[in-house]
Amino acid sequence: MVDFMLSELGTNNIQAITTEVEGESSQIFQKYTMEKVEEIADGNNMVCHKVNYAYAVHYCLVGGRTKTFMVSMIGVDGTKVKALSVCHQDTSFWNPKGLPFVVLNVKPGTTPICHFLLNDQIVIFPSKEATN
Repeated sequence: MVDFMLSELGTNNIQAITTEVEGESSQIFQKYTMEKVEEIADGNNMVCHKVNYAYAVHYCLVGGRTKTFMVSMIGVDGTKVKALSVCHQDTSFWNPKGLPFVVLNVKPGTTPICHFLLNDQIVIFPSKEATN
């Protein structure tokens, strides 16, 4: 997995991050207030999604040109979350019948599509200090 990441991102100077949840919430769904949004990467990244399996297995894919943000939030019950949000900059090749375009009523390639990542998903991107 590491060799695949390094070859796809073109550098061995990478960062890997995930959504962080402080404390355990008794509420599955709740409202959150955003406190801070920080851009942490701009360019190609890789996302690894956890796969249900007896061992630690992840399905990794290159996300293309994205902007990645860390969003600090607090839930109504006091739960603090640093949530990863990825904004796909080029959606021109995506299926126009895909859920983001239907829900947002936009066409592929006209606007970035952003979404949050769960805390069992990992984003890997070249470090800002990466020199290739």
